[in-house]
Amino acid sequence: MGTLFCFVFYGWNMLDFIKLSQLVSQVGADAAREKQDFERVMECAQAAFRTAQASPQKFEDRLAENAPWVLWPTARPLEPLALRATVPAIETKEKKWTVVAVDGSQIMPSHHEVHNCYLLNAGLARISYGLPLAPLLLSEPRLHARPDDLYPLVDRRRVHIDELYVALERGLFELELLAEQACAVALHGESVLALVDGSLIPWSVEKMSSSYQENYFARVEAVMTKLRLAEVPIVGYISHSRSADLINCLRVSVCPYEVSHCRQHCAELNEEDFPCSQVWPLSDRSLYGKILAKNERSSAFASGASAVKLMPVADSTCFVYFRGASEIARLELPRWLFDDKKLFAFALSAVRTQVEKGQGYPVALAEAHHLAVIKGPDRERFFQLITDRMVSLGVGQIRVSPKESQKRSGFV
Repeated sequence: MGTLFCFVFYGWNMLDFIKLSQLVSQVGADAAREKQDFERVMECAQAAFRTAQASPQKFEDRLAENAPWVLWPTARPLEPLALRATVPAIETKEKKWTVVAVDGSQIMPSHHEVHNCYLLNAGLARISYGLPLAPLLLSEPRLHARPDDLYPLVDRRRVHIDELYVALERGLFELELLAEQACAVALHGESVLALVDGSLIPWSVEKMSSSYQENYFARVEAVMTKLRLAEVPIVGYISHSRSADLINCLRVSVCPYEVSHCRQHCAELNEEDFPCSQVWPLSDRSLYGKILAKNERSSAFASGASAVKLMPVADSTCFVYFRGASEIARLELPRWLFDDKKLFAFALSAVRTQVEKGQGYPVALAEAHHLAVIKGPDRERFFQLITDRMVSLGVGQIRVSPKESQKRSGFV
């Protein structure tokens, strides 16, 4: 009996915290050393930024000349690098406006389940200010269970979908739902902000076939055209961004070689030993933490990411950094929005107002996230719903795999 008790007790403890505590003890010492390294890199980055500010044309020329040779994407300043602009809030008494925000999640296909399929779920929140329009909170599911969904035709060949494919399809689903709802409000002549949780850059699309890319960007262009014609600005809000576009630019500026040909000059070195690594690793967000005051934004940049180069110029992604009460967020937007100064100013003010109403994070995005997330019980209920439906239709042999069955029940 004692042996059985030990087995049961041990079986339900996933982590051995005695062993784990020994591993964690080293974290404090490593963190202290990393803090010193961070401060050294930050000082170098600030110095490089000040130099770039002092000679902006020289900085931009060097970036343009060396862009083909560096190993990482750089950004192009669209405004003076020294720009620090205060973003005003929207006074609801003076302006009537609406924000429509979207977020999403998915259940990936699994051959261990009762049926192979995947589910996309988009959460959407619409909140109006100064308008007699009731809030709209909805969750929109989309089920993909047909063979054509699970094995789409790409270049005349059937391919099995993976997480990259599902993530791209989810992003398109979110954008199309967002545009539909936002433009419907804009028909009444009121100002509308369309807000996306995360980046507008489809980072994984480059790994897909050329035919998929063509179809993907055609659908994105249709969404962007619809928003542009309706004068609805769209912004991707990225919390705790790890992007380093500006840092990459500073790496080029401090490179000691006349031509920053990374493969030629530094191919035999580890990256931490590159001469330009005096300002790396560091995020743009960390650097702007030393530069921007509360409610200020940075200058705007055009992204140099390779995925962005596949987009039409009007839809290509630009970005700014904005310092709210709790964090420095990266705001991504299409070039057509940056070029429309009135719409651009409204979008920034609307984001600031949303951040303030959400006490540090856009309130509409927070609501959209709660509507989108699929929790464990929801996943179980989803597959139970499929099971019940298949049973009602007389489909036989409905069961999960032995592996999934044991994961759910255990041995004891």
